[in-house]
Amino acid sequence: MVRSLRQLRHSLTAVLVFTLTSVAWGALGPDGSVPAPPGATAPPAAPSPASDSSATTAPSPAGDAQPGAGPAQGGSASASPAPPQHVPVSRPAGNGSPETAAQARIGGVEWWTDGLVGKLLIHVDGPVNFRAYADNHSIVLDLWEAGNARWQTLPIEHDYVRRLRVRQYTPGLARVYLDLKRPARYKTFVKYDPQAVAVLIIPPWMATTKLPPSVAYEKIRVATGRGTTAVHVLRVDPRASDIEIRPVIPGDVGAGKETTSVVATRHDAVAGINGGFFSRSGAPLGMVVIDGELVSAPLPRRSVFAISRNGEPIIRAFEFQGRVETSSNAVLWVSAVNRSPHAGAVAVYTPRYGPLTPALPTAAVVREGFVWRFASGRIMIPARGYVLAVNHGDADMLTRSLTVGERVTIRFGFWPEMDLTSALGGGPRLVKDGRPFIPFGWEWFSSRIFASRAPRTAIGITTYGKLIFVTVDGRSRRNTGMTLDELARLMVSLGAHEAMNLDGGGSATMVVGGRTVNDPSDGAERPVGSALLILRATGTP
Repeated sequence: MVRSLRQLRHSLTAVLVFTLTSVAWGALGPDGSVPAPPGATAPPAAPSPASDSSATTAPSPAGDAQPGAGPAQGGSASASPAPPQHVPVSRPAGNGSPETAAQARIGGVEWWTDGLVGKLLIHVDGPVNFRAYADNHSIVLDLWEAGNARWQTLPIEHDYVRRLRVRQYTPGLARVYLDLKRPARYKTFVKYDPQAVAVLIIPPWMATTKLPPSVAYEKIRVATGRGTTAVHVLRVDPRASDIEIRPVIPGDVGAGKETTSVVATRHDAVAGINGGFFSRSGAPLGMVVIDGELVSAPLPRRSVFAISRNGEPIIRAFEFQGRVETSSNAVLWVSAVNRSPHAGAVAVYTPRYGPLTPALPTAAVVREGFVWRFASGRIMIPARGYVLAVNHGDADMLTRSLTVGERVTIRFGFWPEMDLTSALGGGPRLVKDGRPFIPFGWEWFSSRIFASRAPRTAIGITTYGKLIFVTVDGRSRRNTGMTLDELARLMVSLGAHEAMNLDGGGSATMVVGGRTVNDPSDGAERPVGSALLILRATGTP
């Protein structure tokens, strides 16, 4: 008799669900405004579309994720920024100098099969930070600040897994591959006494769950200018005590891609849709805030769906301003978070980006609030720190402004000033005050994305604060897809008072109860850079 996913989960003795709270770097909250330090100058102006490669290419007509599908970072250009909010950096231990992080050792890897479910156990002799992400060919686990992994390749007898590979990718980064015969779902856990990282490999048909009363799904057919198309609608009460709404990113870090259904299974979600636009690496193009932590800064003028600390959903643009301050009163302006920097400013790569930065010409590694060292290439991001990076033309800016051993502080600011728990960027806006309103040009989208008929994903807010998740099928004989104007009118007809577009085309996906309910236009789910999930609230059975 096949056991349920919940029974299988509880069959792992002393296993706890692992979340990457140990790598949380900053908090987005009103802990006091900070005046500009002495000698500070105005931040560099946001590049115009013609001066920044990410602005010269608008998202594809279907809303597909494209490299460079968004303009430079920033926020609403129609208002002045509020004073930055302070983001505290942990105080160092002991004598006030940066401490060296201990590296855990990998003791061995075990695999066994329990019916149709595969189980992988990676033994370690201490705490490790890790991420897992998957595509249709492999499930990959990165364990950083971890060493001693013995290189090995082992064949696996399982319906979904064909091979296990273990590699010491760098001296501080171990990588484990589970090569797949066909797409599978998975979940990760941490086991204690002795310590280990555990992975369950689950057949997709077993990863199902019931919807709570606060979530309702329906499928309808809607007329378009070229025929009809299937529309999938989720209605959600975000104030219900049994659920929570949260954006997520693959592997819980900012550079990677997974299908929406895989992400939903890993988070025990009851339902969800794909998220915003993303780069070729999977990094989000636009604002992302998860559990109050800034993962990616907003793009100028682009619409953002956000949830405030008091649970209020909103759709609007945000303006970003960030800076790095040193104990010697030097100031470096921050143009990007977990994305490439603009000229004359720095980018901040946090542990949310992943274990390693992209290849960087010049960077400063900050650990426990102190400059640890200067480096170049792909750099390990400290679990309790971050990496400051500049582009090729600004290499001397870091070495001129920072000194090894010097204390530094990061400060982020937004306008309007809000205490947010969650945010997910997309665009353009579709509905304002209950009427279709699509300022695609203002939000740096091309006319093609407005006029083309394609699969779509959208999020709406009713007058009473309820949420409407929508996915539109398209690019087939049966389903025409929609233009943005048709999508906006659909959202109004469904009761949206405010609404915005998300990534569409082949990315458009809706998962309900563990099943993909729409018809992805690529013929299979496309791996995406983010998703918006409906999760069971903590403590809810």
